[in-house]
Order: sequence, then C-alpha cells, then structure tokens
Amino acid sequence: EAAILAVLRARDRLPRSLGSGTPADLVTGRRLADPGGNKAFQLCLESTGDAPRAAPASSGDGWDDWGEHFLRDCGHLAEAEQVLAHLETGFMRIAEDGDGTFHAWVATKRAPVTWRERADIDWWAAWLARRHGAASLVEPAAPAARPDQACGDSGDDATYRRSADAHLDRMAYQLGYPPGAMIGGCTVQTYRDVVALLIGWVLRARDRGEAATPRSESAMVAEIASALAIDPAVAGRAVAALTLDQENAAHHAAVPGVAAAPLVRVAPDRLAWSVHGLTTEPLLFLTRELRRRDATEYHNAAFLREDVFRRDLYALFADKRFMTNPGGVKLRREGGDVRTDIDAIVFDRKTGTLAFFELKSQDPFARSAAELARQRDNILYANRQVSGVLAWLKAHGADELLARIDARTARTFQVQKVYLFVLGRYLAHFNDGPPPDRRAAWGTWPQLLRLLDGQPVRATDANSIASLFTRLANDAPVIWPPSDLPPREIALGADRLVIHASWGAYQGWIRADVSFGLTPRP
Repeated sequence: EAAILAVLRARDRLPRSLGSGTPADLVTGRRLADPGGNKAFQLCLESTGDAPRAAPASSGDGWDDWGEHFLRDCGHLAEAEQVLAHLETGFMRIAEDGDGTFHAWVATKRAPVTWRERADIDWWAAWLARRHGAASLVEPAAPAARPDQACGDSGDDATYRRSADAHLDRMAYQLGYPPGAMIGGCTVQTYRDVVALLIGWVLRARDRGEAATPRSESAMVAEIASALAIDPAVAGRAVAALTLDQENAAHHAAVPGVAAAPLVRVAPDRLAWSVHGLTTEPLLFLTRELRRRDATEYHNAAFLREDVFRRDLYALFADKRFMTNPGGVKLRREGGDVRTDIDAIVFDRKTGTLAFFELKSQDPFARSAAELARQRDNILYANRQVSGVLAWLKAHGADELLARIDARTARTFQVQKVYLFVLGRYLAHFNDGPPPDRRAAWGTWPQLLRLLDGQPVRATDANSIASLFTRLANDAPVIWPPSDLPPREIALGADRLVIHASWGAYQGWIRADVSFGLTPRP
C-alpha cells in the first residue's frame, strides 16, 4: 500500500523525541511527538480489506505531502479521543457553541494518573539516554541496496551492531522480563537479539539514504535465522510479534503516542520497517503485542519481573555496608499459614536501619480505564501488606526477621529502625480508591532513581534509608500545565475542538469571542 509507505516515511522524518524542553500540553500533559502514528496505520490497514496489495516504494506523486498531512490529522483524531476519555473521568467538561466548534476545559485540579506515569517514564528514558550516550550513527551515504537484497552482508555489520546494542541499553525501561523468560515461543533474549539485528539493518539503510521499502517477510526471516543461528520458525515468531497488521492495529492505536510499530505489513508476504519504530520503543511494542497474542503465557511469566525489579533495586545498595536478601520472605501466622510476604529487604549495618520493599511490576500505559483501575487495585493491595508486615513485626520483632535473613549479621547488629516502601515499576500514585498507608513511602522506580540522581547510595551517606524514605514520602513533582497556558485548538475536518486550561479561561474566551448562548453537553 502506497499510503502505508507514505505514513512510514512521514513518521521516520519525525524527531526522535521533543527532548528535555517538551512543552506542556492540556490533553496529554506533555506534548507528544507522534500522537497518531499507530492510528494512521490502523486506518490504512483497515481500509485495505483482507488482502493488502503490494505497492511501489516511490515517494513521488504527492505521496510524501499526503503522508505528512494524514499523520497530522490522525494525531488530531487521537488527541480528540483522549479528550473524550478525559470527559468520561470528569477531568474535563465540554460545550458546543453552535458553529461546529466544541470547547473543552479542565474541570479539576487533580491531574490524570497517566500524566505522572508519562512524566516518570520520560525521565527514565532520558536518564538512560544520558547514561549510555548518543546511540545514532552518521555514516557516509552508500548506494542503496535492492529491496530484497540480503540485509546483513555489509562489512560494517559489527559497527552497526554496537550502535544497536547502545540503543537497546537505552531501552531498558521498556521490557521488564529476564532474558531467559519464554513467551510466545521465544525467549526474551531472542526477541532482543532480533530487535538488535533489525536496528542495525535499519540504521545502515537510513545512513545510505534508503527510504521505507517493502521487503519479503520470508527472506527477512531466513536472513535473521541465519545471522542469529536460530530456527527459522523461532525467527518467524519473533518477527510476527514485532509487526503491526490489520489484526492488531486497533490494539496498538488505543493509547496515543505509545510504542510506534517496528514493522508494518504492507502485503501478505511483504513487510516494511520503520526507523522511528525500531529506534524508539520497539520493546514496549513487543510487550504489548505479546500480552495481546499470548496473554496466558505472558501473565504466567509475570512473576519473573519481580526478580528483575529486585536486582535493579539492590544495585542501588551495592556497598558492603548494606545487606540484601536474594529473594522474597514469607511472614507466617502462628498457625503456619502465610500472613503476607516481603519482596525485597535491605539492612544498613552502619545505622541499624532495616528497609522493607513491596515491589509492584505492572505494564505501562493502560489501554482503558478498566485496566487502569485494575492496576490501581493491585498497587493499593499493598495497604494490606504494609499492615501485615507491621503486625508481624509487632508480634515478633525486627531482630527475629533479621536473624531469619542472615543469622551471622543478626549476632553482630541490632535493628534500630524500620522503614517500609511501596514501589511501582511505572505507577504508584492514583487519584481514586482508598488512600495509601502513609506508614510506608510510596513511589515509582523512575521517581526513586530521580531522587538518587540515578546513582547508587554512597558509603559516606549518614542514614541513606531514612533520608530516602523522607524524600520519597514528600516528593510531589509539578506536572500540571501552567494556568496561563493558551487554548489548544485541534482541527477535526470542518469542526474544531478548543481546549482551555480552566473554566475561567474558557469564560474569558467566551467574553472575548462569543456573544451568544451556549449549549452545554454532559
């Protein structure tokens, strides 16, 4: 489909991100570089019927201009759908002025949970980018290869593979499963290897000036299998999990600006890759697709994410003054049944401070309000866990627990103070549901990293656990757009949607521009 290729080219011309100067936005909290890319592909794929047709890769005949305009219009559509979601939650209200213009305004001071989630994840991604440096290559242009030419026959494969590995290092926030986890017939390591190979190929194609071009799926799978020395069937499953097609397009278009497609099907045996999709959030696309197509296996392996989370946490307490427990600990009642468990434990020998962590690994960017509510309930279940831990400690004492973890340490040190933490991998703060138990400090993993400047706790810190508890409990980053933010206008065909920062801002607009009555809408 020429339309799909035009959208791919337009998307690949987008900036990688809007950077640290990302402007505030009344719809999404932070302006998105590509809110409607997956929506554009959804509409293109759904319009092709059951058998997409092969099309030339030419960028002529006005296709590039069409692709840019269509991508922009789909971005507006995705943002309008987000406004509808805000209306359902009560975050916004709306009115119509009678001439095809709709006015929406922010109706509460409680920012959507997803705004803070996106801000946290953006910080994490930016921190990883700084930590691993620039991952792009700028190579002299070379003659473009034929569309069906083997992708991995260049002598500079090693150079591009190193660049691909750097990209993967920057994507660590996207995939929470360990390398050996098996989902959808492949290990996570195999998926990572396939993504790295594709990134290397697409970077070389970009540096040669090659535009998005359909490629034979069977040839691509064979080349991947040969390059990685894996079964072609395994390579095929990995490629399928990275591909946007008619079947899964609506699923991936549900949330604006999340996980651009790495590969897009343009014909029954033809795929086109995306520089933008492969170098931004391909592993996040992968996790969302694995959850869609292999839901049972995906969720059965979810417990493995706790081990990854725990290792990341313990890396912050690597100094020898700290003792950590390699796994979780079950706390039992007198009758022997499990009362609750503790996911991670850190003991500071220097201060006698014992820290307990409840770790909650969820999927980022919920696709619906119902999914977000389930994530909220999962996080807030930690209230019961906090109460259970404190009740057990009251009955048995912290020193007994320390002895269970490390008898040698318990013979030398005593617990002086206990602190409880609840950490969500991506989400921890909600506007509804029961309030979190404030005897614990609640936060997200990127929030914790931000408070520590992404650095391990130093051996010279006086009482690092107590300090971290206080800082996390009191941390309240400002994610609300400025009250004087000008109205945001979204064109929707002949109609338009204007978003205002508040009811007062909306009334100011009305006094300035409208002199006749309004018809409020629920």
